Amino acid sequence: MPAWTFIRHGQSVANAEGWFAGQRDAPLTALGREQADAARTEVNGLSFDRALCSDLSRAHETAQRILEGRGIELTVTPSLRERTCGSWEGRAIADLEAEGLMPQFAAWETQPGGGESLRQVALRVCRLFADLPEVESTLVVSHGALMRSVIGCLDERPRDTIGSWRPKNCEVVRREVSRARWRALADALA
Repeated sequence: MPAWTFIRHGQSVANAEGWFAGQRDAPLTALGREQADAARTEVNGLSFDRALCSDLSRAHETAQRILEGRGIELTVTPSLRERTCGSWEGRAIADLEAEGLMPQFAAWETQPGGGESLRQVALRVCRLFADLPEVESTLVVSHGALMRSVIGCLDERPRDTIGSWRPKNCEVVRREVSRARWRALADALA
């Protein structure tokens, strides 16, 4: 069964300062670079046939640091970007919490104005993965909401609980997933 290793990017400036970056570019902090280097050590014993990452700098730099010295070509794609947060991008998370808006953000089907729902993110990514050739092992370096939605679907979590999991910066999650399973998930989400 093909192995998929998902890693969230290291700490970004947005994470450190407490605001929603979404698809805005927010570079890694010094701690984020240290986390990426630690993730490289954590996955050192794993081999990858393919490596994919978001084109946002926080994920791209994390992936580059993780793959340093491996000689694996990195495919950079906007299809693995973080959830579009629409009108919430750039806003302080504490302000959104004070306004009582965070439950909307965690819900499966709702989204901020002009943004994406978790379901829409999962559909976007499952379609991408279903169209890729099957290989033994894939590394995916991406973002929290993307991991939350895709892993939640893979694990068949109740939809109303998917938004409650928050992967840590540089958290490593491995799953075995066939191309047919990605296709079935994409079809179910459409």
